[in-house]
Amino acid sequence: MRLRTVAKLGVVLSVVLFCVAVGFYGFARLSMTDKGREINLFSLVPSDCIGVLESDNINYFLNEFPQLNYSDKLGDFQFPGLFNFILGGLTEYTTNNAHGLSSRMSRLLVSFHAPGSPRDQVVYFRMGAGDEKALGNMLQDRALGDYLPKKEKYRGKTIYIYPLTNDEFLAAYSESGFFVVSYQKRLIEEVIDAREDKTSLESDPVFAKVLTKKKSHNFLTLYGRTTSMPFLQNSDGCWSEFDFHMNSDVVYLTGDTFLPDTCDCMQHITARLREVPDVKEDSIVISANRDAMAGYMDEIYDENGTNSHTLFDECVTNLSREAVFMLVADMCKVSENPERFKPYLPPFILENASVFDSFILSTQLSMVNDKLSHIMVLTYKD
Repeated sequence: MRLRTVAKLGVVLSVVLFCVAVGFYGFARLSMTDKGREINLFSLVPSDCIGVLESDNINYFLNEFPQLNYSDKLGDFQFPGLFNFILGGLTEYTTNNAHGLSSRMSRLLVSFHAPGSPRDQVVYFRMGAGDEKALGNMLQDRALGDYLPKKEKYRGKTIYIYPLTNDEFLAAYSESGFFVVSYQKRLIEEVIDAREDKTSLESDPVFAKVLTKKKSHNFLTLYGRTTSMPFLQNSDGCWSEFDFHMNSDVVYLTGDTFLPDTCDCMQHITARLREVPDVKEDSIVISANRDAMAGYMDEIYDENGTNSHTLFDECVTNLSREAVFMLVADMCKVSENPERFKPYLPPFILENASVFDSFILSTQLSMVNDKLSHIMVLTYKD
């Protein structure tokens, strides 16, 4: 598989990943009972992480993204950090050596840690037969010359240190069934601590609620230690999931926010929603008032008729009338004044709004039985 494919995938992953890396809410759940003996990768993730990305089949997304109508628009965006280094190098290595990623290695996690730079990541692979050798050989190929990795002991476990050609070092730790890598040796030590002390993320009571949800095949999901939108943040104990979906013209992020049982988060959210202004301008709609939202939709039908909608109009009317919040904006408008949208949109999207000028962004929040759900949609305009 070509490295350009990985680069193209980067922008889609970045929409998710960097939202966590810069605090979206602070941007992947593997089956916990898959065939009984397979390790649950969440049992390795340090509990203080700020976000986790999971896929059961990263090969699927690498293969699908180049086929989408907007892939060329986003293909030059480079996804920085460890994930791109590992996946890009591994894809190149396995392609050159006549075998691709195995089905087990294609199931992975990426955890994100404070302060949230591209170096503060850990990638976790499940290992099938021969996978560990392929991954180790790839790391050796990308190390300096014929240098053998340095071995260091921590709590009786071996950490391998690989020097890289860009003055970085890569730390790796593996046991039967898994392989973990990071730019930070201290993060590998935290992984070992989580495993040995049984203090991993899977013991977090709120995150445990997230893991009870069933996943379909070929999923890509981000879990962030945050609410779904910045202006709702009230507690560090909540988690939000963002399931990534895509088709030829649209990118979706959907999911729920999970709240601690002991906090007044829902009351806070309800109060904050009352403070959202009603806005209706050229290519911008913002509201948390159901009557106002219904009025905007009715106005579109009254003015244009059912057969003369613009794409922006369709993005407005496609949202639910039962939502408690909506925002629809042409990304060209967002790029002109990103500060205005700061309470409602991920910092990553705001900082890179011009990259998404070819899209209309639609977001909504829904609240049913004290459950907060969200959807973000990027609709391709061309």
